[in-house]
Amino acid sequence: MNDPLSSPPSFAVLLMTWILPKCVLDTILGDLFEEFSQRANEDERAANRWFWHQALHTSVIYFNKVFNSPKFVRKINLILPILLFVVAFLLIAWLSYADNLKGYSEGFWQILLSGNAHMALFEKAFWLNLADHLLAIDGGKFLVDIPSFIITTVCLLLLVFLDKRQNFSPLKMACWGYSLVLLPYVWSLIHISSNHYQATQIGPITAIGLISFFYMILPISYLVHRKLKSHQVDSYKEDNQSQSEESNNES
Repeated sequence: MNDPLSSPPSFAVLLMTWILPKCVLDTILGDLFEEFSQRANEDERAANRWFWHQALHTSVIYFNKVFNSPKFVRKINLILPILLFVVAFLLIAWLSYADNLKGYSEGFWQILLSGNAHMALFEKAFWLNLADHLLAIDGGKFLVDIPSFIITTVCLLLLVFLDKRQNFSPLKMACWGYSLVLLPYVWSLIHISSNHYQATQIGPITAIGLISFFYMILPISYLVHRKLKSHQVDSYKEDNQSQSEESNNES
């Protein structure tokens, strides 16, 4: 017989503490601890496996509830687009005004030639020289790109068309929208890696991916925001209608 005072896996408990809402956490953990103690008296290893299974299963259920809630999507749709918009701007300014790669890690030039401009974000020299690149900006011409504008327009029209056809939920609108935001940049990486371009040709292709990303991120965020508001209004109407029907049935 095993030690009756054996405790459940601490990381499994921590996982549920992170994910489960406080209003149900104590009750669920209390039930699981009680069951675990009984099982551990017979077989501690089996009890640990059982507890991990219950912890993962319960965490997935509540994570799905949180992830699919309009409140969660609204928070992500506020923070993420602003952050990505700023990052895209910094990368475009860096590509436009950086005149050398002094201080960057060895082999970074080859990374840049593969179109992976985002890898600059992991370079210390990028952040140290960022202020100089921003001060060098002499207008907004570096943000103007006709192919990127066309791509952005097509993607936004496609998203609106698909929404009218399928009436997206807020989460589905967000998933489709932000997938379209990433699509041009992913295309630029694949296009560069699939062809043999000279260094002077890679810059414009990378720029199309980044500037399209930059153009799209805030409009997509706005469309998701509109969908969230529409969903909230519809939910409010449904709740009022349900309450009215219940009142009529009672009377």
